[in-house]
Amino acid sequence: MIDQKGPSMKTFTTLDITHEEALYRARLLREKLSSRAFDIADQRRLPDDVFAMFLETGLIRISQPRSWGGAQLPLTTHIEVIGEIARACGSSAWTMGVFLSHNWNLTLFDPLAQDDVWGPNPEAVACTSAVGGPPAQRVPGGAFIRAGRWTFLSGVHHADWIIVNSTLEREGAPDGTRELFSLLVPKGQFRIVDDWKTIGLAGTGTCSVELEDVFVPEHRILSFAAQQNGTTPGGSHRLDPIYSAPLDATWPAYLAAPAIGIARGAVDAWIERTGSRNHAYTGMPASAEFQRQFKLGEAEAQIDAADEILHRATAAVVEATKTQVDVPEIRSRNRRDFAFAVRLCVNAVESVFLTSGASSLSESNVIQRHWRDVHAIAQHAMFEYERSVSAWGRRRLGVDDGLTF
Repeated sequence: MIDQKGPSMKTFTTLDITHEEALYRARLLREKLSSRAFDIADQRRLPDDVFAMFLETGLIRISQPRSWGGAQLPLTTHIEVIGEIARACGSSAWTMGVFLSHNWNLTLFDPLAQDDVWGPNPEAVACTSAVGGPPAQRVPGGAFIRAGRWTFLSGVHHADWIIVNSTLEREGAPDGTRELFSLLVPKGQFRIVDDWKTIGLAGTGTCSVELEDVFVPEHRILSFAAQQNGTTPGGSHRLDPIYSAPLDATWPAYLAAPAIGIARGAVDAWIERTGSRNHAYTGMPASAEFQRQFKLGEAEAQIDAADEILHRATAAVVEATKTQVDVPEIRSRNRRDFAFAVRLCVNAVESVFLTSGASSLSESNVIQRHWRDVHAIAQHAMFEYERSVSAWGRRRLGVDDGLTF
Protein backbone atom coordinates (compact mmCIF):
# COMPACT_ATOMS: atom_id res chain seq x y z
CA MET A 1 0.00 0.00 0.00
CA ILE A 2 1.25 3.48 -0.83
CA ASP A 3 -0.05 6.91 0.02
CA GLN A 4 -2.51 7.97 -2.65
CA LYS A 5 -2.83 11.47 -4.10
CA GLY A 6 -6.58 11.87 -3.80
CA PRO A 7 -9.29 10.63 -6.14
CA SER A 8 -8.38 13.04 -8.91
CA MET A 9 -4.65 12.23 -8.53
CA LYS A 10 -3.76 15.92 -8.37
CA THR A 11 -0.07 16.72 -8.00
CA PHE A 12 1.15 19.64 -5.91
CA THR A 13 4.54 21.12 -5.17
CA THR A 14 5.38 19.62 -1.79
CA LEU A 15 6.30 22.03 0.99
CA ASP A 16 10.03 21.55 1.45
CA ILE A 17 10.60 22.19 5.13
CA THR A 18 12.51 20.27 7.80
CA HIS A 19 11.99 20.06 11.56
CA GLU A 20 14.81 22.55 12.12
CA GLU A 21 13.46 24.96 9.51
CA ALA A 22 9.98 24.77 10.99
CA LEU A 23 11.27 25.75 14.42
CA TYR A 24 13.33 28.56 12.91
CA ARG A 25 10.25 29.94 11.17
CA ALA A 26 8.25 29.58 14.39
CA ARG A 27 10.84 31.66 16.25
CA LEU A 28 10.64 34.38 13.59
CA LEU A 29 6.86 34.35 13.83
CA ARG A 30 7.10 34.54 17.61
CA GLU A 31 9.19 37.72 17.32
CA LYS A 32 6.60 39.31 15.05
CA LEU A 33 3.74 38.36 17.35
CA SER A 34 5.30 39.54 20.60
CA SER A 35 4.14 43.12 20.04
CA ARG A 36 0.75 42.07 18.68
CA ALA A 37 -0.58 39.81 21.43
CA PHE A 38 -2.64 42.41 23.29
CA ASP A 39 -4.09 43.72 20.03
CA ILE A 40 -5.04 40.17 19.00
CA ALA A 41 -6.82 39.68 22.32
CA ASP A 42 -8.66 42.97 21.90
CA GLN A 43 -9.89 41.95 18.44
CA ARG A 44 -11.20 38.65 19.91
CA ARG A 45 -10.03 36.77 16.82
CA LEU A 46 -6.91 36.29 14.74
CA PRO A 47 -6.34 39.37 12.56
CA ASP A 48 -6.29 38.74 8.82
CA ASP A 49 -2.64 39.77 8.48
CA VAL A 50 -1.60 37.33 11.23
CA PHE A 51 -3.42 34.50 9.47
CA ALA A 52 -1.61 35.58 6.30
CA MET A 53 1.67 35.19 8.22
CA PHE A 54 0.61 31.65 9.16
CA LEU A 55 0.18 30.82 5.48
CA GLU A 56 3.31 32.66 4.37
CA THR A 57 5.53 30.74 6.79
CA GLY A 58 4.14 27.41 5.61
CA LEU A 59 3.84 26.33 9.25
CA ILE A 60 0.10 25.84 8.95
CA ARG A 61 0.80 22.93 6.54
CA ILE A 62 3.44 20.98 8.44
CA SER A 63 0.77 18.45 9.50
CA GLN A 64 -0.75 18.14 6.02
CA PRO A 65 0.07 14.99 3.99
CA ARG A 66 2.76 15.32 1.35
CA SER A 67 0.33 14.04 -1.26
CA TRP A 68 -1.61 17.28 -0.81
CA GLY A 69 1.52 19.44 -0.84
CA GLY A 70 2.10 19.50 2.91
CA ALA A 71 5.33 18.80 4.75
CA GLN A 72 3.92 15.85 6.76
CA LEU A 73 6.36 16.46 9.62
CA PRO A 74 6.21 14.37 12.83
CA LEU A 75 3.77 15.10 15.62
CA THR A 76 6.61 16.21 17.88
CA THR A 77 7.43 18.98 15.40
CA HIS A 78 3.84 20.18 15.47
CA ILE A 79 3.78 20.59 19.25
CA GLU A 80 7.18 22.29 19.35
CA VAL A 81 6.12 24.83 16.73
CA ILE A 82 2.93 25.57 18.68
CA GLY A 83 4.88 25.93 21.92
CA GLU A 84 7.35 28.35 20.37
CA ILE A 85 4.58 30.63 19.11
CA ALA A 86 2.81 30.49 22.49
CA ARG A 87 5.76 32.14 24.23
CA ALA A 88 4.65 35.33 22.50
CA CYS A 89 0.90 34.91 22.05
CA GLY A 90 -1.28 32.17 23.50
CA SER A 91 -4.24 33.00 21.27
CA SER A 92 -2.15 32.73 18.10
CA ALA A 93 -0.59 29.46 19.23
CA TRP A 94 -3.95 27.95 20.17
CA THR A 95 -5.37 28.88 16.75
CA MET A 96 -2.32 27.49 14.98
CA GLY A 97 -2.73 24.28 16.96
CA VAL A 98 -6.37 24.03 15.87
CA PHE A 99 -5.48 24.42 12.20
CA LEU A 100 -2.59 21.95 12.46
CA SER A 101 -4.74 19.36 14.20
CA HIS A 102 -7.40 19.69 11.54
CA ASN A 103 -4.99 19.16 8.67
CA TRP A 104 -4.33 15.86 10.42
CA ASN A 105 -8.01 15.20 11.15
CA LEU A 106 -9.16 16.01 7.60
CA THR A 107 -6.85 13.26 6.36
CA LEU A 108 -9.02 10.74 8.21
CA PHE A 109 -12.03 11.55 6.03
CA ASP A 110 -12.85 9.75 2.80
CA PRO A 111 -10.37 10.72 0.02
CA LEU A 112 -13.29 12.30 -1.85
CA ALA A 113 -13.81 14.69 1.09
CA GLN A 114 -10.11 15.52 1.12
CA ASP A 115 -10.40 16.35 -2.57
CA ASP A 116 -13.35 18.63 -1.83
CA VAL A 117 -11.25 20.53 0.71
CA TRP A 118 -7.77 20.63 -0.79
CA GLY A 119 -8.41 20.01 -4.46
CA PRO A 120 -9.44 23.62 -5.16
CA ASN A 121 -7.16 25.08 -2.48
CA PRO A 122 -4.27 23.13 -0.88
CA GLU A 123 -4.03 25.87 1.79
CA ALA A 124 -7.63 25.43 2.98
CA VAL A 125 -8.06 25.07 6.75
CA ALA A 126 -10.79 23.76 9.03
CA CYS A 127 -11.94 23.87 12.64
CA THR A 128 -14.34 21.86 14.78
CA SER A 129 -17.07 22.13 17.35
CA ALA A 130 -16.00 19.12 19.37
CA VAL A 131 -18.77 19.31 21.95
CA GLY A 132 -21.55 18.09 19.67
CA GLY A 133 -24.90 19.59 18.81
CA PRO A 134 -28.43 18.78 17.66
CA PRO A 135 -29.04 15.42 15.96
CA ALA A 136 -29.01 15.22 12.16
CA GLN A 137 -31.18 13.03 9.95
CA ARG A 138 -30.17 10.20 7.63
CA VAL A 139 -31.34 10.92 4.08
CA PRO A 140 -30.51 9.27 0.75
CA GLY A 141 -26.87 9.97 -0.06
CA GLY A 142 -25.91 11.52 3.26
CA ALA A 143 -27.32 13.50 6.18
CA PHE A 144 -29.47 16.56 6.63
CA ILE A 145 -29.14 19.21 9.33
CA ARG A 146 -32.48 20.93 9.79
CA ALA A 147 -31.24 23.62 12.16
CA GLY A 148 -28.93 23.99 15.11
CA ARG A 149 -26.12 25.80 16.88
CA TRP A 150 -22.66 24.41 17.59
CA THR A 151 -20.24 26.08 20.00
CA PHE A 152 -16.51 26.67 20.53
CA LEU A 153 -15.06 26.75 16.98
CA SER A 154 -11.62 28.31 17.43
CA GLY A 155 -10.33 30.02 14.30
CA VAL A 156 -13.70 29.88 12.57
CA HIS A 157 -13.32 33.32 10.97
CA HIS A 158 -10.57 31.96 8.71
CA ALA A 159 -11.91 28.44 8.30
CA ASP A 160 -12.77 27.29 4.79
CA TRP A 161 -14.54 24.29 6.30
CA ILE A 162 -15.94 23.32 9.68
CA ILE A 163 -16.58 19.95 11.30
CA VAL A 164 -19.64 19.59 13.51
CA ASN A 165 -20.41 16.51 15.57
CA SER A 166 -23.92 15.13 15.56
CA THR A 167 -25.69 11.86 16.19
CA LEU A 168 -27.12 9.89 13.25
CA GLU A 169 -29.01 6.65 12.95
CA ARG A 170 -26.58 3.78 12.70
CA GLU A 171 -26.76 2.32 9.21
CA GLY A 172 -28.55 -1.01 9.14
CA ALA A 173 -29.69 -0.75 12.76
CA PRO A 174 -33.37 -1.81 12.85
CA ASP A 175 -34.00 -0.18 16.22
CA GLY A 176 -32.90 3.27 15.12
CA THR A 177 -29.82 3.27 17.35
CA ARG A 178 -27.87 6.49 16.98
CA GLU A 179 -24.14 7.11 17.21
CA LEU A 180 -21.85 10.13 16.93
CA PHE A 181 -20.50 11.27 13.57
CA SER A 182 -18.37 14.18 12.35
CA LEU A 183 -19.91 16.16 9.49
CA LEU A 184 -17.77 18.28 7.18
CA VAL A 185 -19.44 21.54 6.05
CA PRO A 186 -18.03 24.23 3.71
CA LYS A 187 -17.88 27.96 4.28
CA GLY A 188 -21.07 29.61 3.10
CA GLN A 189 -23.28 26.98 4.71
CA PHE A 190 -22.84 28.21 8.28
CA ARG A 191 -23.25 31.53 10.05
CA ILE A 192 -20.78 32.73 12.68
CA VAL A 193 -22.30 33.90 15.97
CA ASP A 194 -20.16 36.61 17.58
CA ASP A 195 -20.27 35.24 21.13
CA TRP A 196 -16.62 34.78 22.10
CA LYS A 197 -16.04 37.33 24.87
CA THR A 198 -13.68 35.85 27.44
CA ILE A 199 -10.83 36.74 29.77
CA GLY A 200 -8.49 34.00 28.50
CA LEU A 201 -7.44 32.99 24.98
CA ALA A 202 -9.48 36.02 24.05
CA GLY A 203 -8.01 36.34 20.55
CA THR A 204 -8.93 32.86 19.31
CA GLY A 205 -12.33 33.81 17.91
CA THR A 206 -13.81 30.64 19.40
CA CYS A 207 -17.34 31.52 18.33
CA SER A 208 -20.46 29.47 17.77
CA VAL A 209 -22.00 28.72 14.38
CA GLU A 210 -25.57 28.22 13.23
CA LEU A 211 -26.57 25.84 10.45
CA GLU A 212 -29.93 25.62 8.72
CA ASP A 213 -31.10 23.23 5.98
CA VAL A 214 -27.65 21.82 5.24
CA PHE A 215 -27.14 18.60 3.29
CA VAL A 216 -23.89 16.71 3.99
CA PRO A 217 -22.97 14.05 1.40
CA GLU A 218 -21.99 10.62 2.64
CA HIS A 219 -18.29 11.01 1.86
CA ARG A 220 -18.11 14.00 4.20
CA ILE A 221 -19.47 12.02 7.16
CA LEU A 222 -16.97 10.31 9.45
CA SER A 223 -17.75 7.89 12.28
CA PHE A 224 -16.52 9.10 15.65
CA ALA A 225 -15.90 5.50 16.69
CA ALA A 226 -13.68 4.99 13.64
CA GLN A 227 -11.63 8.03 14.65
CA GLN A 228 -11.19 6.49 18.07
CA ASN A 229 -10.15 3.03 16.89
CA GLY A 230 -8.06 4.09 13.89
CA THR A 231 -10.22 2.57 11.14
CA THR A 232 -11.12 5.71 9.19
CA PRO A 233 -11.46 5.57 5.38
CA GLY A 234 -8.79 8.24 4.90
CA GLY A 235 -6.34 6.82 7.42
CA SER A 236 -6.39 3.40 5.79
CA HIS A 237 -4.80 4.94 2.68
CA ARG A 238 -1.78 6.16 4.64
CA LEU A 239 1.34 4.32 5.70
CA ASP A 240 2.24 6.87 8.37
CA PRO A 241 0.88 5.48 11.69
CA ILE A 242 -0.16 8.94 12.84
CA TYR A 243 -3.20 8.68 10.55
CA SER A 244 -4.39 5.56 12.38
CA ALA A 245 -3.79 6.89 15.89
CA PRO A 246 -6.76 7.15 18.31
CA LEU A 247 -8.29 10.60 18.33
CA ASP A 248 -8.32 11.12 22.09
CA ALA A 249 -4.70 9.97 22.46
CA THR A 250 -3.46 12.36 19.77
CA TRP A 251 -5.61 15.44 19.23
CA PRO A 252 -5.31 16.85 22.80
CA ALA A 253 -1.55 17.20 22.31
CA TYR A 254 -2.25 20.12 19.98
CA LEU A 255 -4.26 21.82 22.73
CA ALA A 256 -1.78 21.09 25.53
CA ALA A 257 1.24 22.37 23.59
CA PRO A 258 0.26 26.07 23.92
CA ALA A 259 0.23 25.70 27.72
CA ILE A 260 3.93 24.86 27.71
CA GLY A 261 4.81 27.83 25.51
CA ILE A 262 2.59 30.17 27.52
CA ALA A 263 4.26 29.07 30.75
CA ARG A 264 7.71 29.65 29.26
CA GLY A 265 6.58 33.07 28.05
CA ALA A 266 5.35 33.95 31.54
CA VAL A 267 8.69 32.93 33.04
CA ASP A 268 10.58 34.91 30.36
CA ALA A 269 8.57 38.03 31.24
CA TRP A 270 8.95 37.39 34.98
CA ILE A 271 12.75 37.08 34.74
CA GLU A 272 13.01 40.30 32.75
CA ARG A 273 10.80 42.13 35.21
CA THR A 274 12.37 40.71 38.37
CA GLY A 275 15.87 41.60 37.23
CA SER A 276 15.00 45.31 37.19
CA ARG A 277 12.96 45.50 40.40
CA ASN A 278 13.69 46.26 44.02
CA HIS A 279 11.47 45.20 46.90
CA ALA A 280 8.92 47.91 47.67
CA TYR A 281 9.74 47.97 51.42
CA THR A 282 13.31 46.74 51.86
CA GLY A 283 14.79 48.24 48.73
CA MET A 284 16.70 45.01 48.12
CA PRO A 285 17.02 43.71 44.55
CA ALA A 286 14.12 41.34 43.92
CA SER A 287 16.44 38.91 42.16
CA ALA A 288 18.44 38.47 45.38
CA GLU A 289 15.47 37.18 47.39
CA PHE A 290 15.51 33.46 48.16
CA GLN A 291 11.78 32.94 47.70
CA ARG A 292 11.89 34.37 44.18
CA GLN A 293 14.90 32.26 43.27
CA PHE A 294 13.12 29.19 44.60
CA LYS A 295 9.89 29.95 42.75
CA LEU A 296 11.77 30.40 39.49
CA GLY A 297 13.65 27.13 39.87
CA GLU A 298 10.46 25.27 40.75
CA ALA A 299 8.43 26.82 37.91
CA GLU A 300 10.98 25.96 35.25
CA ALA A 301 11.26 22.41 36.57
CA GLN A 302 7.49 22.05 36.29
CA ILE A 303 7.48 23.36 32.72
CA ASP A 304 10.36 21.09 31.71
CA ALA A 305 8.52 18.13 33.22
CA ALA A 306 5.35 19.03 31.32
CA ASP A 307 7.35 19.27 28.10
CA GLU A 308 8.93 15.85 28.64
CA ILE A 309 5.56 14.30 29.46
CA LEU A 310 3.97 15.72 26.32
CA HIS A 311 6.84 14.51 24.13
CA ARG A 312 6.58 11.04 25.63
CA ALA A 313 2.84 10.98 25.01
CA THR A 314 3.19 11.93 21.34
CA ALA A 315 5.97 9.43 20.72
CA ALA A 316 4.09 6.68 22.57
CA VAL A 317 0.86 7.00 20.60
CA VAL A 318 2.70 6.80 17.28
CA GLU A 319 4.70 3.75 18.40
CA ALA A 320 1.66 1.98 19.85
CA THR A 321 -0.30 2.59 16.66
CA LYS A 322 2.53 1.30 14.53
CA THR A 323 3.01 -1.89 16.55
CA GLN A 324 -0.61 -2.27 17.75
CA VAL A 325 0.77 -3.03 21.21
CA ASP A 326 -0.85 -1.57 24.34
CA VAL A 327 -3.02 0.91 22.42
CA PRO A 328 -5.80 1.03 25.09
CA GLU A 329 -3.21 1.56 27.81
CA ILE A 330 -1.50 4.37 25.89
CA ARG A 331 -4.85 6.02 25.28
CA SER A 332 -5.59 6.05 28.99
CA ARG A 333 -2.10 7.13 30.01
CA ASN A 334 -2.01 9.91 27.41
CA ARG A 335 -5.28 11.30 28.69
CA ARG A 336 -3.74 11.43 32.16
CA ASP A 337 -0.52 12.94 30.86
CA PHE A 338 -2.19 15.66 28.77
CA ALA A 339 -4.18 16.84 31.78
CA PHE A 340 -1.20 16.55 34.12
CA ALA A 341 1.11 18.49 31.77
CA VAL A 342 -1.40 21.33 31.54
CA ARG A 343 -1.82 21.35 35.33
CA LEU A 344 1.96 21.59 35.78
CA CYS A 345 2.00 24.63 33.48
CA VAL A 346 -0.85 26.24 35.39
CA ASN A 347 1.03 25.71 38.66
CA ALA A 348 4.22 27.19 37.19
CA VAL A 349 2.50 30.33 35.93
CA GLU A 350 0.49 30.67 39.15
CA SER A 351 3.71 30.51 41.14
CA VAL A 352 5.55 33.29 39.30
CA PHE A 353 2.38 35.38 39.03
CA LEU A 354 1.95 35.38 42.80
CA THR A 355 5.52 36.63 43.25
CA SER A 356 5.31 39.33 40.58
CA GLY A 357 3.74 42.06 42.70
CA ALA A 358 0.53 44.06 42.47
CA SER A 359 1.62 45.89 39.31
CA SER A 360 1.34 42.59 37.43
CA LEU A 361 -2.45 43.04 37.68
CA SER A 362 -2.27 45.79 35.10
CA GLU A 363 -4.13 45.01 31.89
CA SER A 364 -0.98 45.83 29.95
CA ASN A 365 1.20 43.38 31.91
CA VAL A 366 2.41 40.39 29.90
CA ILE A 367 2.51 38.05 32.90
CA GLN A 368 -1.20 38.47 33.68
CA ARG A 369 -2.08 37.80 30.03
CA HIS A 370 -0.16 34.52 30.15
CA TRP A 371 -1.83 33.76 33.49
CA ARG A 372 -5.29 34.21 31.96
CA ASP A 373 -4.44 32.19 28.87
CA VAL A 374 -3.01 29.16 30.67
CA HIS A 375 -6.04 29.03 32.95
CA ALA A 376 -8.29 29.14 29.89
CA ILE A 377 -6.53 26.08 28.46
CA ALA A 378 -7.00 24.21 31.74
CA GLN A 379 -10.76 24.80 31.45
CA HIS A 380 -10.98 22.69 28.29
CA ALA A 381 -13.02 19.52 28.77
CA MET A 382 -10.15 17.31 27.56
CA PHE A 383 -8.06 18.48 30.50
CA GLU A 384 -10.62 17.80 33.21
CA TYR A 385 -8.00 16.93 35.76
CA GLU A 386 -9.72 14.61 38.23
CA ARG A 387 -11.50 12.64 35.50
CA SER A 388 -8.36 12.12 33.40
CA VAL A 389 -6.01 11.26 36.24
CA SER A 390 -8.44 9.00 38.09
CA ALA A 391 -9.16 7.12 34.84
CA TRP A 392 -5.54 5.96 34.82
CA GLY A 393 -5.85 4.97 38.48
CA ARG A 394 -8.93 2.91 37.63
CA ARG A 395 -7.06 1.12 34.85
CA ARG A 396 -4.11 0.36 37.14
CA LEU A 397 -6.53 -1.12 39.67
CA GLY A 398 -8.05 -3.39 37.03
CA VAL A 399 -11.24 -1.37 36.64
CA ASP A 400 -12.53 0.01 33.32
CA ASP A 401 -11.16 3.54 32.95
CA GLY A 402 -14.58 4.87 31.93
CA LEU A 403 -13.19 6.98 29.09
CA THR A 404 -15.41 6.97 26.03
CA PHE A 405 -13.93 10.27 24.87
